[in-house]
Amino acid sequence: MLSFKTCTQAPVGGGRWLYGGAGLVEVEGRVVWGGGGFGGGVYRFDEAKSQWSRVADSGDLGTRLAVCGGKLLSVGGWKVGMYSKEVMELSGGKWSHVSDMLVGCAQTCVFSVGKGGMVMIGGLGDGLCLLNDVQVFDGKTQTWHRGPSLPRPCYNMSAVVHGDLVFVMGGVGMDRAVWCADIYDLTTAQTHDPKQSMWRELPDVPCYLSSVCVLDGVLLAIGGSEDQSGSKKTSAIYAFHSDGNQKWKHIGDMPFACTYVDALLLSGGGLLVVDGSSQQVLKITVEGTVIIEHSSCVSSKCKRRLYEEAMTKGYVETSVTKCLILGAAGVGKTHLKHLLLKKDPPQQRVSTGLADNPVRAISFSLAGVGGQEEDDWFVVEDDQALLKVVGGTVGGGNVSMATSLDKVVSTYPKMTINVSSDGARAVHSDPISAGVNISLDTSQQSRTVSIEEELIHHINHTSDKEKLFGVKWIQFIDSGGQLQYHDILPLFVQNPGVIIFVSNLSETLSHRPTIEYYGADGKPVGKSYQSSLSHKQILQHCLGAICSQDAHPLVITVGTHRDATDRCSESIGKKNQQLWELLTAGKLRVLCNGEELKEVIFAVNGKTPQDVDKHVAKVLRQKIVSMCTQLVKMPISWFGLEVLLRRSSHDGILSLVECQVCAKSLHIEGEAFSAALHHLVHHNLFLHYPEVLPQIVFSDPQVVLTKVTEMVEYNHKLRDNPDKGVAAERNLAKFRDHGLLSVELLSKFPKHYKEGLFTPQDLLKLLVSVGAIAMVSNGEYLMPALLPHLDSDRLSKYGQQNTSLIIRSTQGCIPSSLFCCLVAHLLSPTNKFSWKVCMERDKPLCLYRNCITFRLMHTTEIVTLIDMFSYIVVCIDEMSSTVCREIKHCVYSGIKSACRVLKYQGVQFEDAFLCAGASCTSDPPHVAIVVSKKWRCSILDCQKGDLCEGQLMWFGESGVTRQDPFITVPVSFDSEPSLPHLIDKVAAVIPHKYEMVGLQLRLSLAELQVIGPRHPTLEEHHRAFGEMFGVWRRRGSPPYTWRTLIVVLRSASVGEVLLSDQLTFWITHNDPLQYQ
Repeated sequence: MLSFKTCTQAPVGGGRWLYGGAGLVEVEGRVVWGGGGFGGGVYRFDEAKSQWSRVADSGDLGTRLAVCGGKLLSVGGWKVGMYSKEVMELSGGKWSHVSDMLVGCAQTCVFSVGKGGMVMIGGLGDGLCLLNDVQVFDGKTQTWHRGPSLPRPCYNMSAVVHGDLVFVMGGVGMDRAVWCADIYDLTTAQTHDPKQSMWRELPDVPCYLSSVCVLDGVLLAIGGSEDQSGSKKTSAIYAFHSDGNQKWKHIGDMPFACTYVDALLLSGGGLLVVDGSSQQVLKITVEGTVIIEHSSCVSSKCKRRLYEEAMTKGYVETSVTKCLILGAAGVGKTHLKHLLLKKDPPQQRVSTGLADNPVRAISFSLAGVGGQEEDDWFVVEDDQALLKVVGGTVGGGNVSMATSLDKVVSTYPKMTINVSSDGARAVHSDPISAGVNISLDTSQQSRTVSIEEELIHHINHTSDKEKLFGVKWIQFIDSGGQLQYHDILPLFVQNPGVIIFVSNLSETLSHRPTIEYYGADGKPVGKSYQSSLSHKQILQHCLGAICSQDAHPLVITVGTHRDATDRCSESIGKKNQQLWELLTAGKLRVLCNGEELKEVIFAVNGKTPQDVDKHVAKVLRQKIVSMCTQLVKMPISWFGLEVLLRRSSHDGILSLVECQVCAKSLHIEGEAFSAALHHLVHHNLFLHYPEVLPQIVFSDPQVVLTKVTEMVEYNHKLRDNPDKGVAAERNLAKFRDHGLLSVELLSKFPKHYKEGLFTPQDLLKLLVSVGAIAMVSNGEYLMPALLPHLDSDRLSKYGQQNTSLIIRSTQGCIPSSLFCCLVAHLLSPTNKFSWKVCMERDKPLCLYRNCITFRLMHTTEIVTLIDMFSYIVVCIDEMSSTVCREIKHCVYSGIKSACRVLKYQGVQFEDAFLCAGASCTSDPPHVAIVVSKKWRCSILDCQKGDLCEGQLMWFGESGVTRQDPFITVPVSFDSEPSLPHLIDKVAAVIPHKYEMVGLQLRLSLAELQVIGPRHPTLEEHHRAFGEMFGVWRRRGSPPYTWRTLIVVLRSASVGEVLLSDQLTFWITHNDPLQYQ
């Protein structure tokens, strides 16, 4: 619908009225009115203040104002006894001569075209004769040319450029005729051959003397008279319906009737109308939907040219800021998100999954546009709304909400994607057919996907044809508060720009909150339990991850339940002090509440927000936009690709071929396509894993996050009723108790799977690649994040040994997800040490999210890893110098691998042990840092001493080093062989000579049969070799050295002389110990 706003009257009349020349133009974003008329001046209009101000005297009678190359010109006019050819430029408040037209005239029609071009049509000439001349000024050559003459002479008409066509309407001598012609090239402003440029007549407009203009891509006729004399003024507005019967349709009426009006399409949006007779000023805008269902009047040639130019040169200025909301379950994170987005609070409690729509729940700020306040945000929750941001008029980097031309039929490449009943997918591109048709279901129904017309529509309304618009997107990610999600989320959402940590003000920071899980129906799922971490520890976990990444996000701490602070024994002041110490220790960007630096908590009540809570939300919105958004250039074609890919897939999954076909229609191919896809993935708009799933693109990242959420929620359901369905299916018990997944289990959740494209097997590959799971046996995968948490009382018995190695983070705590990712790496088949979960009577000996006992596959060694929150403990049952050193290196290698997957580049670790200071009374137990073969208490520097014999075993012959825990050990003939090297260089080469090598190492045949291969597989032979070498090492007879092994290999019974020579060469060249 049309909206009208009356503005301050123009200071002078004129325009097309009587002898007025005048004109209504826009120069550098400023509206200018005046000129010829009866000696009136030239005035500038300030829309914000609704004021006119005089800038210069008027030119001659009958002149018309024009803008050419950014300059304000006065064209033609009447001087004593003659009609002028002069073109005058306004500079410094004075007019100066710049050029002469081919034919002198007054009361002509003039408009600018292209880059520095100008067109003049008709007018009054010498002897008061009517002219049909068309004069075209070439801005490139600064010369005038003749264009195709009008079919009939006329003056005081109205004209507008739309696409590459010019429309001329009304005027004296034209009756009610409307003509259009393609008389210039929009890109060069050069005239075409007049023989090839012909005027054609459109259906008559209903009124005489109407003015023509374009609003929202629609050709309009405004005002006029019901009779040819001009005495019966009208307020009617007509729109041209160009498809079908081609006719004018009445769409509304102005507040007043007028004839000979001037209309100007504003770069900032809307249409400004000035009545030259009454001096009334009116602004017309479009609200809601488009004015009329229509087809564009722009010729296909111009569409193609504009489209191709925009795809190669056009860009947008945009920023995408990820705002991650963290905290324990049930503290009010979702209520806070609703408060920030000015939504009503949710009516029922529903637990957020791994992350709640991190892309679709997206907000953008439109500062000071369209009458909105500076902090106004709009939520965009569907792909159609993305282009509503730029569907209307945009200029000067501002953004206005407008409608999207969804019903316009595209004239560009057709892509058909069909899925047959057997699931096969076929893709083909047809560059001739019109429209982009996608058929993704077995019914073969199709829907039109069109963005080219929307982009062209936007380009036509943009003053800058290269910088098309600028917008700041704030991407909110509301994460699940359960600890399982805390250990998984960093694998998928990395480098956020803003971290909002939420805690409950009615509870102390040391309180361990009760964890509950609620389904989509608002009912509880599973049994509630107490969190193993307190609010403060959860924040420390998150901070450990933040400090380890490249990004330096803004950290905001929000306290919910503002109205219940009196229930807490800990004051907000004390909470502020604790949080300030935590946040400043990590040298983070911290948002403070008010002038007091140490006041970091923003207190709100999200469930029943009051004015004070809404004010806090407003402050946070302003700070996020001002401190965390920085515009960068992005090709408009990339923006179009994002929209097109979303529309092309209603299920959030596309094949790479489908994406490439869509990109090709936007002129994005080869390296440009790779760059565009990388940009979309970098900002978490899309997900793509080329190493493991190269042919799949997740146009909606929620697909992957939902699959993980399904596992966590199902695990909760099984714990609610442990016997339900578990007795019949053994894999359900394994999944519930030990976090074991299988293809069969994942098939229970069919959502998002697509036969032939994305299957449960593909999901397993994806989760393995990101370090979320690891294969533990054929067809079974362990997901450490799903394991139950071992309580502190039971945990203490594993980690209190003085000789157990402690791997301590210099940041004070282990970052989120690192321990689970480390476990996945150690269990990976690519790990040369072949770690396995230690089993006892077909059940894991110790398998928890924070404590796992392993059995080294090729030995009898038992290793336990413990996550003690601030450090990792490594315990070995049977300690020896060689084993300790190798296990230490293997664990450090796993930590490096986990950090690489999680993009934790700033995290550092160091060796430590439990402090053994006699006079150190600190409780709970703390660590002693290792420096130069000595230990030093991490709390009291005066407490220090020498390492004991058991502690020295972790460092071997190379001594202790704090600076580089990833040490290498030289190899010699008399050094002890490392187990990874024995497996890699011996067992892998001669797996069939297991018994022969064992007999030469003095093991009995009975011993070899007990530990021998149980199945004829390579893995079993490696295990048998490992256990055999373990027995040899413990006995020490013959000597456990490389020299002994070389002699064994050269013996007559083994007969591996070539392998012996290869090992000799390798040892001679002193190859350092290597780990994967």
